[in-house]
Amino acid sequence: MESIAKRLIALREKYNFSQSDIARQIGVTPALISAYENQERKPSLDKLVALADIFHVSTDYILGRSVKIDSSVMVNVDGLSDKQIEIIRNIISEFKSDSFLTKKK
Repeated sequence: MESIAKRLIALREKYNFSQSDIARQIGVTPALISAYENQERKPSLDKLVALADIFHVSTDYILGRSVKIDSSVMVNVDGLSDKQIEIIRNIISEFKSDSFLTKKK
């Protein structure tokens, strides 16, 4: 099973984020991100969830409990505002809903 540290490093590199970028997004210091990546500390539950949200993966993936990043389609939302991302999530939810599938054309 892959470690949390290895998963975080791989995800951060995949998205071309620095430790400072991640730290700023979840409200911690770059030193704490370094500690996560060097297996000196483990993220708290709220930080784990925040990291999963940043990388668009499940917490199980970060924890090494899942080998798949995600079975859903990845959407790059870099550069979009929180409001724009929320609109996209709402559109996806609408497409997934039974009411959308049963609407007549």
